[in-house]
Amino acid sequence: MVKRKKKSEDNSVRNPGLKTLQQSVLKITDVAIRKRGFVESALIHKWTSIVGKEIAAWSVPNRLVFLRGSTLDATLHLDVLSARALEIQHNELVILERINVVFGYKAINKIAIRQVNSLSRTVKQSPTPAVLTESEKSWVSDQIKNHSNAELKNALEALGQAILSRK
Repeated sequence: MVKRKKKSEDNSVRNPGLKTLQQSVLKITDVAIRKRGFVESALIHKWTSIVGKEIAAWSVPNRLVFLRGSTLDATLHLDVLSARALEIQHNELVILERINVVFGYKAINKIAIRQVNSLSRTVKQSPTPAVLTESEKSWVSDQIKNHSNAELKNALEALGQAILSRK
């Protein structure tokens, strides 16, 4: 008698292949997003397509607060550039309708606006690498002098210098 696997186990066995970067990133970011109260991470990931490029340029969802024990009555807290807060308030019904389409039901009933001077979407820049001294460069060269393959030697030298320049 052959024991049949459950459907979820069967899919993982059949499709062990590569995953897209988006699938991997969504799994990681969903945990952090849920901590902010967002049950549907699509609200964050697709904010631009939900509200449009213009509104998304000066507004960011901050958190989603549900009433206790309810999944039907929520307030979306938005960070909005202070000059545009009145425009969000004016378009609140349209924005709510677009957002609730993502949920598939009327989950969000109102928007709470927090006026901010700037939106925190800046990407952190990596620190500039330090310039290596001649002794450090010669140390890297000494470490790889025994390799005969020129391409490998060049790659290892670049890697060694990059590692040393970050410390």
